[in-house]
Amino acid sequence: MSPTQWDLPPELCCRPMAFVALTGLDVVYNAVHRAIWDAFCANRRADRVPISFKVLPGDHEYPKCRTKRTSYEWYIPKGILKTGWMNKHLNLVPALVVLFYELDWDDAQWKEKQSECATKVEIVRTSLQGRNTKVAVVLIQKKTPLPPGEDVVASERAAALCNACDLSGKSLFVLPHTDHLVGYIIRLENAFYEHAQTYYYNEIRRVKSHKEFLNKTTHQLLFVRHQFKTGFFSELKQDTQNALKHYRSAYGLIHELRAHETNMLEIKTLAGFINYKICRLCFQHNTPLDAIAQFRKHIDLCKKKLGSGDLAFEHTAWMSKQFQSFGDLFDEAIKLGLTAIQTQNPGFYYQQAACYAQERKQQASQFCSHEPNVTYPLPDPLETLSGVLDFYGQRAWRQGHQSIDPPDPDREKQGVLALQMKERSVQHSELIIALLSNAVAQFKKYKCPRMKSHLMVQMGEEYFHAKEYTKALKLLDYVMCDYRTERWWSLLTSILGTALKCSYLTGHVKDYITYSMELVGRASTLREDQKSRIEKNLIRVLMNEVPEEEPNCDAGSVRAAQGLWGERLTLAAGNEFTIEVQDCVPFIQCKARFLSPSFHVDEPVQLHVYLRADWAGFRFVFQ
Repeated sequence: MSPTQWDLPPELCCRPMAFVALTGLDVVYNAVHRAIWDAFCANRRADRVPISFKVLPGDHEYPKCRTKRTSYEWYIPKGILKTGWMNKHLNLVPALVVLFYELDWDDAQWKEKQSECATKVEIVRTSLQGRNTKVAVVLIQKKTPLPPGEDVVASERAAALCNACDLSGKSLFVLPHTDHLVGYIIRLENAFYEHAQTYYYNEIRRVKSHKEFLNKTTHQLLFVRHQFKTGFFSELKQDTQNALKHYRSAYGLIHELRAHETNMLEIKTLAGFINYKICRLCFQHNTPLDAIAQFRKHIDLCKKKLGSGDLAFEHTAWMSKQFQSFGDLFDEAIKLGLTAIQTQNPGFYYQQAACYAQERKQQASQFCSHEPNVTYPLPDPLETLSGVLDFYGQRAWRQGHQSIDPPDPDREKQGVLALQMKERSVQHSELIIALLSNAVAQFKKYKCPRMKSHLMVQMGEEYFHAKEYTKALKLLDYVMCDYRTERWWSLLTSILGTALKCSYLTGHVKDYITYSMELVGRASTLREDQKSRIEKNLIRVLMNEVPEEEPNCDAGSVRAAQGLWGERLTLAAGNEFTIEVQDCVPFIQCKARFLSPSFHVDEPVQLHVYLRADWAGFRFVFQ
């Protein structure tokens, strides 16, 4: 399924890991370098440090570092969180850049190579453009080094190289390319991880240092932003307890913001992001009750933040995604060892997500059904120059606008119209069916048969609305047995009604006859006039005639069905159908009575067989 605007960004959902860039490795043409890269990447078990490695060229241009702000006195923030910020620190700005360089201590051209190595280090520093990223050098050597202190030449040359490259002794490493390569790589990783920890610690301190310049009158958005950033850097540092603390602070601060129609979507979007982080960390810390309590609090706080009435479907779409995301987190935690129970399992969250998706479908039908002469606005108000939004949750046509009233009322109307027309193209039934399917799988797993059957009926009805009549019929036929067994006649009647429409629209003659016979029988709760209509149609089929169309069916599907019925009845002329009445509630009741309480051997046994038809139009013919 293609991503939608309501899907959480992948950089939010992944586990943040320290980003380390490796330069100086030719992994395509150099076998030694390739072996080193493979040792870093392959077999990354849980016991190895959480680092994300990437090979980059030595002169790679990293994102430019903005000029450091010295005062916030006149600064008015344009949004809460930039759309590229998380990805930037996960994949673009490294905590550490490691330069690999082939150089042995006894190399005959030591001076020249030392100078070349220093130049490469300087190129890396220049490309980082003032960022606090650490730089380290790894010397790839052919020989296994002697124990520290025993090789005087190595000690002298290491000090000279550090001096030439402006490196501390802790940032110079040696990697012998021997049989024990993986062992050396793991030791290197641990050292890289320590450098990365220091980098993220300094980034957290840098973000916290801004607080003294902020005031609560004009910088409310920055308080949320800085708490989120501190939480994210703490995750990169693998300090999840502190991360959780800062995300909780950010969540409390975001609900202190003054919410109005102009910024409602931005507040809900970021609240959803932070809630996701809190719930994920609670599950990670094996405190599922905290995760559930946080999610319930989140829904209670946000369910009334509706936003624009003309875009009500956006709110239900967002609510649906909140429940689905929590269901995914819950399910992931169970796969990692958490124990769930019948009354508290992911199925309930997927079910609620499906309910909101169904409500979204109804609202889309209500708000997005424009006259045929209404066309999509041009220029497209949903397009941006860069192709993406600057800040999460903002409107494309008024990015960075934070005041209560929209800057251009006409542009606002065009934007709302564009969103409504985009909503018309959404495959709502596909979304609903996927959520219901997830819920069914969970209720089956936790042995909740009635919930499973109930949701399968909803899936069948949704397939019917999506015009996938064969799939609908298959699902409904599967659950009918449960409702017959438990004698829930009103529910069975409703399901049979949908099944009858599906069998009519697909031209399944035998199924149509079977469902019709059951609907005119004693188990059916239909009104007499409805039974009479079905009875007349059934007689038409038995007379080899095309039945009249079923009510509330898609006009195009009805036209196609009439052609199918014409073909099939022509081919089926003179054929007989065997109906297995033991699989349904038959419209015929049968009872037998012996004429005598006992019979002698060789004496003919006489009995009376009583047949009663619930359907007035039925005639018994005995042969």
